[in-house]
Amino acid sequence: MYNIVIVEDELIESEALRRIICQCVENAVVHEAATGKKAIQLIDNLERIDMIFVDINIPLPNGNQVIQYLKKKNTDTKVIVTTANDDFDIVRNMLSLKVDDYLLKPVKQSILTDTIKKTLDFNEADIVASKALKQQIGGMIERCDYAQWHSFLFTTLDEAYASPQCSVERYKNVTEVLELLNQHVAAQGEKLAPTSKKISVLIQDIAQSSLNGNAYFRIMTNLLAISEEVFDQALKNFNGSMDFIDRAKFHIEKNILNNLTLDDIATKSFVSSCYLSRAFKKITGTGFSNYIANRKIGIAKSLLQFSDLKVNTIALELSYQDANYFCRIFKKETGLAPSDFRCRVCAPRS
Repeated sequence: MYNIVIVEDELIESEALRRIICQCVENAVVHEAATGKKAIQLIDNLERIDMIFVDINIPLPNGNQVIQYLKKKNTDTKVIVTTANDDFDIVRNMLSLKVDDYLLKPVKQSILTDTIKKTLDFNEADIVASKALKQQIGGMIERCDYAQWHSFLFTTLDEAYASPQCSVERYKNVTEVLELLNQHVAAQGEKLAPTSKKISVLIQDIAQSSLNGNAYFRIMTNLLAISEEVFDQALKNFNGSMDFIDRAKFHIEKNILNNLTLDDIATKSFVSSCYLSRAFKKITGTGFSNYIANRKIGIAKSLLQFSDLKVNTIALELSYQDANYFCRIFKKETGLAPSDFRCRVCAPRS
């Protein structure tokens, strides 16, 4: 996943750059700024910029000033200067700013493509993996497979928290998933524009928190809220067949932190409570109550391992009003009391 910024005040040039970049870098998120002021706002707001294209002659602050500002904030960003002026003084000034390349407009597509690949040092294996991940995310949403999505999402978050790597590497996979999710959301248009903003804010929160223990529950609940908005829209757009068992599972995931009752889920599944109870066990091999307990305990295990919440608080957050009952359910599912589970699985966290 690459964040690429285009700083260009000519609409035709900007559109041409965007088109070529999107053709060359399939997993790119392209941001555009028509003025130096807008460019600086993007530099401030984006957690990471992999590459920036800067036209020197943009309205003030000019291109030079934008690059100088960027260099003070992030020296790792690759900078490509574009200009219509073939002037030695400009070239010399660009060298002093330590830009990565200098292109004369109009830029030929072949030259721009080669420059992007050379500057970003493309790893074909990473590109293939990112493409597969994007298809996986889109597939789960389009199928309205809410349960699989939650399992995938929590596994990604938990693996990041369990990683012994440095902070940047720890949250890289989580932010890549969120950035790919944001691409899917952006394609839905204005109806999910507020969701897209929430995803961007969460990406920044994850980077700033460096995935410490007191941030886990906040990140998790934000992920749940974003998922609810995405899957509510996916359900509206769903063209396939969804039987009452799938519909029941959908609404269980949507309300996973709430107090779930057979009557409520049966109503949302358009069947009677008795019929849902019998059919659920017959079709899934698991009783309705046991299924819900298993899904909730999965979340509880993550909270015990990676968050700083106390056992009683975790019980309440999962809508178990009686902490003792929660402990009995947890022990039945895992063979351990919650406190014993936490002692066994928790390693020192940075």
